[in-house]
Amino acid sequence: MKNPSLGTLRARKERPGAGLLMRRGLLLLTILSSGGMQIIPLGPVVLLISLVGLHLCRWTLPSWLQMRNLYLVIGLLILETLVRPGSFSLASLVGRCGNYFAAMVVLQVYAGTASGTLQRDLRVLLVPMAWQALLTVLLAHTLGFLFIPITIGEQNYLTFLGIFNYHITIEGLSGLIRPDGFFYEPGVYQIYLNLLLYLALFRFRQNRLAILASVSVLLTQSTTGILICLLQFAFIGVRLISQGSIRRRMVVLAALLVAGPPMVFFAYANVMEKLFGAAQGSSWSREYDLYTGLRIAMEHPWMGIGFETSRYLEASGRLGFEGTLLDANKLLDRPSSNGLVQILYALGIPLSLPFLIGFFRQKVLPHRFLIGCWLVLSLFGEALVVTPFFTFILFSAFLIGEKQTGTGNQTSLLEARP
Repeated sequence: MKNPSLGTLRARKERPGAGLLMRRGLLLLTILSSGGMQIIPLGPVVLLISLVGLHLCRWTLPSWLQMRNLYLVIGLLILETLVRPGSFSLASLVGRCGNYFAAMVVLQVYAGTASGTLQRDLRVLLVPMAWQALLTVLLAHTLGFLFIPITIGEQNYLTFLGIFNYHITIEGLSGLIRPDGFFYEPGVYQIYLNLLLYLALFRFRQNRLAILASVSVLLTQSTTGILICLLQFAFIGVRLISQGSIRRRMVVLAALLVAGPPMVFFAYANVMEKLFGAAQGSSWSREYDLYTGLRIAMEHPWMGIGFETSRYLEASGRLGFEGTLLDANKLLDRPSSNGLVQILYALGIPLSLPFLIGFFRQKVLPHRFLIGCWLVLSLFGEALVVTPFFTFILFSAFLIGEKQTGTGNQTSLLEARP
């Protein structure tokens, strides 16, 4: 039985030289538009993604046959916004539609490339980001005078050459600094570093790359990032122990026994710091966003309230979690950081279900269950679901096609399996 795929989409030969650089530049822009620092307005970046993607697709889009489910989902999203009671922001709607379109174009670009192209492109882009994390920490603690303060949006960063960036999350907190990379906070940075770890363990099977990726994840000191890292090592550990020779199984088990306890202890210490230490404000924030978002979703279960920040702030002012220990003044203009709950309260339960199912039905990466866990855990603490990179992954769940092209060659997006 053939798995649903993108195989019937028009396959194209990879363009050498400029075409290759343009495609990887497109993917980089897609990543940076999904959690990157607010150096340039998001609108122009999304527009550039769409134009570059259309150029790479020779100004064509997949046919209705392959994209009809996706077109239906997008149509329902727009229709719900228009008929939902209350006012809505036209600018916000246009911006979201731009994100949807950009994600759809990126999906079309990679639908016509050779098998494994997306994974190879991701590795080329993410390996430097892992080194960036290591060098940021090293330079900040040895040559800290090189870093100068800059302000981006409402956040104050310290940067060296615009490449090595970090910011102080809690004043007076000692220990290693937390690198930001090109993203607005370490919690976003770890998402992409964990994606590199996944590629190292499951796609390219490179131990050195896995070590680099896992160390960079640990340096972000993100609780979610560390949990995802441990989950991936547990997944690969069980897989390796259950197959191969007795000698290989013993080697893998010994490696897990050596490396596992320190990582688990580090994760435990990080969790305790967030729950009871100087960083406990982070757990209070996550708790507030979770319960407040669920309350809003329960009050508007069918059509939600939309993604407009102003409507969320009005609703959170009435339904905010009373048991929070956060300063009341900080809640007046606080948007939600929980991407999963955001989907529930913004779209309502019926229309949010396809998105939630899509986390585990995407077709761009193998090991659907593991990738689904990566998405769920990552977006539980970051409201990035409707940004181009994550929408690109989710939209692939709605595509229709065969696993093989007309010539029998497997396309790049059809490597997903349970």
